[in-house]
Amino acid sequence: MTFLTVTGVSKRYGKVVGLDNVSIDVPAGSRTAIVGSSGSGKTTLLRLIAGFEIPDAGRVVLDGTVLANGPAVVPAHRRSIGIVAQHGALFPHLTVSDNIGFGLERNTPQRDQRILALMDLVELTRTMLDRRPHQLSGGQQQRVALARALARQPKLMLFDEPFSALDAGLREGIRTSVAEVLRTQKITAILVTHDQAEALSFADQVAILREGKLLQVGAPQDLYLNPRDPYTAAFLGDAIILGAELNDGWAVCALGRIEASSLRAGPAKIMLRPEQVVLSPVSSDANDDAGSVYGDITRIEFGGASCSIAISLTDRSHDVLNTPSLVIRTTSMNLPPVGSRVQIVLLGKAHVFE
Repeated sequence: MTFLTVTGVSKRYGKVVGLDNVSIDVPAGSRTAIVGSSGSGKTTLLRLIAGFEIPDAGRVVLDGTVLANGPAVVPAHRRSIGIVAQHGALFPHLTVSDNIGFGLERNTPQRDQRILALMDLVELTRTMLDRRPHQLSGGQQQRVALARALARQPKLMLFDEPFSALDAGLREGIRTSVAEVLRTQKITAILVTHDQAEALSFADQVAILREGKLLQVGAPQDLYLNPRDPYTAAFLGDAIILGAELNDGWAVCALGRIEASSLRAGPAKIMLRPEQVVLSPVSSDANDDAGSVYGDITRIEFGGASCSIAISLTDRSHDVLNTPSLVIRTTSMNLPPVGSRVQIVLLGKAHVFE
């Protein structure tokens, strides 16, 4: 069931286009991530939903209630929407308890018990009740901000890059915890982020914006494997974009022959993800197969669990092919040494841009 509907929303700032006829449906109880580079319009869209901006055109409907119809809008404080900002935006002079309870009336029944329950929900120890924000870690501050937003039992939760200021290891743990809270409480949420991996792991659906336009929206796996264009493909992760010749369900490209996602014939652009490229060592006395593609390892950049490998492509006679070097990310296990020769094996299907 659709819970939030954004239809034909546009917003300009003078001559600058913030959003251009953007439409998106958000199902009830789902998590949606809005991604895009700086200036793509993702924060503008979030602010329009929250009520901090007024659209020039378009409608925003939440659970059957029209929040915006062009410039006619419901004020932000009457929208029953909770917001968690990038840095938490806690009140520095208030304790954890007072920050969480800020949105609750003083005469709210069992107010103190409600605050304690919220602390338990976001996994904050009760010994932190009297601490102030400067006495908390970044992750703890974000948990307090989440509890404060949940206190008013909002219909919708908005997250504006809430994990970007956290250390990488902490970010993943907090993100997982927040997703679990939203799931167990069946809260509909929208996350704005520039982190592609964060969007893919957090959301049930991902929307990609570019220069104020909505490029594609869908399930994370579908967008990752079947992007609409090369920009979307590259934005969602490392992508190998190649020219190819299609025929009878197969694509022939600089890396060899691979099954294609399209049955049409003729020239096309295809995409491979790095995990589809397997490097097999080649011994000096191996019998090369005609048509196989090989490469010489020219550079390795170690990055812990995964590494970046640059490969100069060659044919079976060791002649360098007239193609750019291939750069892929791969596991750091059993890395071939620089200068070694490898055979390139392709897995799965190549995605064809139609």
